[in-house]
Amino acid sequence: MAKIPENILNEIQDKCDIVEVISNYISLKPSGRNFKACCPFHHEKTPSFVVSPDKQIYHCFGCNSGGNVFNFLKEYEKIDFIDAVKMLAEKTGVKLPEYKNSDDQEASVVSTLYSVNDIAANYYYDFLENKNSSLEPKKYIAKRGLDTSVIKKFRVGYADSSWKALLDYLLSRGVKQDTILKAGLVIKGKDNSCYDLFRNRIIFPIFDVRNRVIGFGARVMDETLPKYINSPETAIYKKGQHLYGLNFAKVCIKERNFAIITEGYLDVITCHQYGANNAIASLGTALTTEQIRLLKRYTHNVVMLYDSDQAGEMASLRGLDLLLEEDINVKIATLEKGHDPDSFLRKFGKEKFDEAIKRSKSLFTYKLDILQARFNSTEPESKAETIKEMLLTIKRVRNAVIKAEYIKLLAQELSVKEDAVWEELKKIKGVSHHLISSDAGQARGREQAVKKTIEISPAEKILARLMLEDFNIIKIVRDELKPSDFRNQDIRNIAEALFSIDAGDGPIDINKLINSMEDSVPQNIISFIVNEEVEIRDKEKNICDCIMTIKKENRSRLLKDIQNRLYTAQKSGYEEEEKKLVEEFNQLIKRGL
Repeated sequence: MAKIPENILNEIQDKCDIVEVISNYISLKPSGRNFKACCPFHHEKTPSFVVSPDKQIYHCFGCNSGGNVFNFLKEYEKIDFIDAVKMLAEKTGVKLPEYKNSDDQEASVVSTLYSVNDIAANYYYDFLENKNSSLEPKKYIAKRGLDTSVIKKFRVGYADSSWKALLDYLLSRGVKQDTILKAGLVIKGKDNSCYDLFRNRIIFPIFDVRNRVIGFGARVMDETLPKYINSPETAIYKKGQHLYGLNFAKVCIKERNFAIITEGYLDVITCHQYGANNAIASLGTALTTEQIRLLKRYTHNVVMLYDSDQAGEMASLRGLDLLLEEDINVKIATLEKGHDPDSFLRKFGKEKFDEAIKRSKSLFTYKLDILQARFNSTEPESKAETIKEMLLTIKRVRNAVIKAEYIKLLAQELSVKEDAVWEELKKIKGVSHHLISSDAGQARGREQAVKKTIEISPAEKILARLMLEDFNIIKIVRDELKPSDFRNQDIRNIAEALFSIDAGDGPIDINKLINSMEDSVPQNIISFIVNEEVEIRDKEKNICDCIMTIKKENRSRLLKDIQNRLYTAQKSGYEEEEKKLVEEFNQLIKRGL
């Protein structure tokens, strides 16, 4: 099988939500934090097919089919892995490289870029925290009211004014200059020499949803222009595919079931400092489809937070229509004139901020209010202009019921016939909403499937699940057990892969693991382990009990094996072998566990 670089697989997966992809084939219904359906791979009356938006995997507990989005397409469309990747790459606009032997080298370069960015982030952070560093950045941080904990959380740093400080540091760490260039941390001058991109600026590391540093934003500490400069796009950083702060906000977004979208780095950081932990930013660009689909993994509700001047700009409001097209419920909140979230929170506090969020209006209501204030609603021409502008938004709404209600409300507000509004809507060309559609695939998707039996002992399954959830548990298990201690071959392979993970690699990514173990562990094994909805509460006790159980079972099997070999040795008259086995048996009994 041709090897596709890890960053390409990650990019495709980041651009498509497994819930949305599978929804184009079968009807999914919410079930707690997951979605359920009758399995498309075997006939059943009670839904046992579970899709997890958190983990971006699926599993059927009826036939044990499971895996990530690539495996779903493989099974549903009856295609191989490469064709599944090609299919999603085409739909998401990701360009696939030619499959050459250099793929492994390319994947290695990508991994190196993550590492270099992490080193740079630590360098900038340490420079800011250093007692002997310049007072200017510390005064600026104090002026912005940022406390130590939030600076540490977001790893805010400082790049000094020297031209080659970071370059020299990275070179001293053994990083090649070409790699530093590829990471976008330095640029070449006219004389072809390299120098630091960021100088005398506050540094904001940009993280992907997996907590990896993918780029940087940098702000001046005075009114010099440009106020902000950002990392160029690299092999691991494409700003239209990421949301600033989402790695920190995603848990709170799920809990509160809405996200607050602000404009800048400091807006997000200050929001989090004041407890608005569901705040994120779009990295200085208008929201893209990729960013919205990434956000949809955690919520379908958004509050756009604007200052009063920005919120009145029709161009800004039109940019939000894309959210409606992606089936996102959009509201708009405005702050007191002259204030952004950062300054507003510092002046008025969290209570007033929450009040502003609660006063937010739907995009439909907010936009109509602006248009009615702008135009004379009694004149036919003004009504026509208002309706035309509103229909640009309404046409994006995917839900037919909501769309019909908006048309009705618009007609009532402007005192025009509802039929006339519908006629105007028909003049506007429709928008395609589906990422993937396949009638043929659906027709053949409900073939009867034979259940794939998965036999894993409870102790091994629980340990594997806990290790997949938390790197710290891997270290505990690794100190007590070897991969060979696991009886199930698939669990053994998973343990071997997990035991080799370095703590610096960041949190475990189930999708990445599934792709990397495609040849050694079936995808449905991993989805079977991690997609179970039963909560493991006392993890520490479960870990100890499972390790003890595995050791006991292994010891019992070993004792039984020695007894069988001893019986054979005695029966055959092999005295030396008999003595050796007796000694081995006694030693094992003495050691106990």
